[in-house]
Amino acid sequence: METEKNSEQLKFEGSCYCGACQFICEGKPLFRTLCHCSICTRISGGVAVPFVGFANESLEVTKGLKNLKGFKATERMERFHCKTCSSNVYNQSLLPDRLFRDTSLMNFKRDDQGRIIDLDQLKAGSHMFFSECQQCFADIFKTDGLVKFSTMPGSTVISNGSSK
Repeated sequence: METEKNSEQLKFEGSCYCGACQFICEGKPLFRTLCHCSICTRISGGVAVPFVGFANESLEVTKGLKNLKGFKATERMERFHCKTCSSNVYNQSLLPDRLFRDTSLMNFKRDDQGRIIDLDQLKAGSHMFFSECQQCFADIFKTDGLVKFSTMPGSTVISNGSSK
């Protein structure tokens, strides 16, 4: 019988696309969400970005610290990407009452078949900034069973595309 990992034993490895910047995350994620904000979708070119958030001290860059370039995307967030391949490595919250680091689910280490290792511990459990999701894509997510926050987690919950 498979046993669930103890939160103190959780350890996740990841990197940028080229591997020049690598990181390790230890402990249970603070959040696992699909972000639909206009910044994330414009930077990624996707419908949403799956992020996994950790306490500041729990996400540590283990290789390539000097290869990271940051930019302050908003007053709330600084984003760090690899100078070599330009892929996002992690984001740093600048909110004094909500400090965390997050990284895209797609940055985590994969097995030989290309599957993300420990996906069950990392996959999204909610949507954030769902109010900014384009309607043609919002319909896709209506029946996924995940909580849809209007903005940040803890904000108004949206049900089937309309505010409660």
